[in-house]
Amino acid sequence: MNEAVHFEIDRERHLAVLTIDRPEASNAVNTAVMEGLAAGLLQAGQDPDVRAVIVTGSGSRAFVSGGDLKEFHAELKTEEQVYSKMSQMRRVLETLANFPKPVIAAVNGAARGGGGEVAAACHFRVAAETATIGFIQVKLGVSPGWGGGALLTRIVGRQRALRMMLSGEVLDAQAAEAIGLVDRVVPAADLLDAAKEFAALFTANAPQAVQSLLQLVTESESLPLGEAMERESRLVAALWGSPEHEQAVEAFLNRKGRKE
Repeated sequence: MNEAVHFEIDRERHLAVLTIDRPEASNAVNTAVMEGLAAGLLQAGQDPDVRAVIVTGSGSRAFVSGGDLKEFHAELKTEEQVYSKMSQMRRVLETLANFPKPVIAAVNGAARGGGGEVAAACHFRVAAETATIGFIQVKLGVSPGWGGGALLTRIVGRQRALRMMLSGEVLDAQAAEAIGLVDRVVPAADLLDAAKEFAALFTANAPQAVQSLLQLVTESESLPLGEAMERESRLVAALWGSPEHEQAVEAFLNRKGRKE
């Protein structure tokens, strides 16, 4: 990690928390943030105690305000340089979207431009009631550059994604929840605890089953329906002999036997 991204593991809850910590820049993404997120995700992925990850921003003003335009415009002078730098963050978002463990964005404030992309790359989003989300790149004469537009389309559908990206409109948390972009809206003071409670929906279950299902759903998005359905049959067969399944079945049968 580095000073731009804090990494913490809550081993009791089986959680890793990644906090983008640049409040003086509204948590804008610069090279240090890219590197910190990549390193944190690598560590969380390798730690067997970690069953889910929370990504959030420091303070209450911003989740992520987008890319650090000051740094980027000082450094990036050619189309190839821009493409290379945007690709660096795109790879971080690809890691988030394909992460083998559930990732929850705790949206603590404004998620604008690239901040919306970061939120969209996470599997779930819990938002403070004061949070906002907007793909405002068009207002700056550019497009989403980290792959977040494609992710947004998969979450809310083509029509809503087009409207958000072509207009640059900013949604409050309640409006984002109404279209399925946000999973839960909570009081700002309760956000991190609420995100941890949300993560517990997944960490309470058998890690192998959760991670296998997550991989299955991710991969099935690009498969023909029949092949996706066949993979489900193969997955349940692979999990059938797991200790978690055998223990759960034994407990179920014991409970049923006591009732009869």
